[in-house]
Amino acid sequence: MAFVEKLDPEALEFFNSVAAKKFQEQAVAFLNAYWKEVGGQAEFIYSVSWEIMKYADMHTKGISLIHLYQEGNDVDFDIGLYFYEKLNKHLEEHKEWVNEEYAISQPEMLTAIKRKKELRDKVDVNFDGRVSFLEYLLYQYRDVANPADFTRRAMTAPDEHPEVRKARLALEAVNKAIQEYEAEKYRLETDSEKPGIKGLKAKHELSILDSGPLKENLNVSLITAEAALRKVQKMFGKGGGGGGGGEEAPMPTEGAMWWMARDLEEKQKRYGGRK
Repeated sequence: MAFVEKLDPEALEFFNSVAAKKFQEQAVAFLNAYWKEVGGQAEFIYSVSWEIMKYADMHTKGISLIHLYQEGNDVDFDIGLYFYEKLNKHLEEHKEWVNEEYAISQPEMLTAIKRKKELRDKVDVNFDGRVSFLEYLLYQYRDVANPADFTRRAMTAPDEHPEVRKARLALEAVNKAIQEYEAEKYRLETDSEKPGIKGLKAKHELSILDSGPLKENLNVSLITAEAALRKVQKMFGKGGGGGGGGEEAPMPTEGAMWWMARDLEEKQKRYGGRK
């Protein structure tokens, strides 16, 4: 399939609406559309590409603390170059990702000049001088995907099932709880370095943070999200492609189901005290 194919006005408007969403929502839309072709690369997209794209976005915004970061949707060409630089460096340092299983996810090695030309001429689908995560994904997996085909698939996909929406919103509540917890933890860690009573007070509050209301709220949000996701998995199966049947509303797709399960797993590992 040809990668470059002009989008008609309706398709371009739809493409732009997806590219305006958060990086992770763009990834889910892409995986929904191409699960059969690139579902095996979902872990790479989640653990490597998405993490480095967020890091690059934080870099350009001058943010170093994750609880201060509001996930973006695109970067300019210079940060696009920075993203590829960090991606290649990460793969040099973490050889576990450089293997046959993730061969299709390996970025092509290009000079900065050629990379910028590639970003301008091929990656930037809507010619806005910026690179969305969706544009990166479509270009990286161009052997099986292209913008026109993506819009055709995504525009004809079923609407999000109400129970899937509940699970997604429950995960967003977890994100909010994490930000609140991390913000307070950082404040207390900073204050604990101060001399006198203020420092001692902060050290004490830090020592009981994990038994306080912020951590309790985080724990409750994790449990709520897990219950919501399990309900959806029971209805449609963990892959999101079957089950239910009969008079059920449109089924969720595999990409969304996989991403929610993987994201919850990561949050439970970091904040829920479970493996």
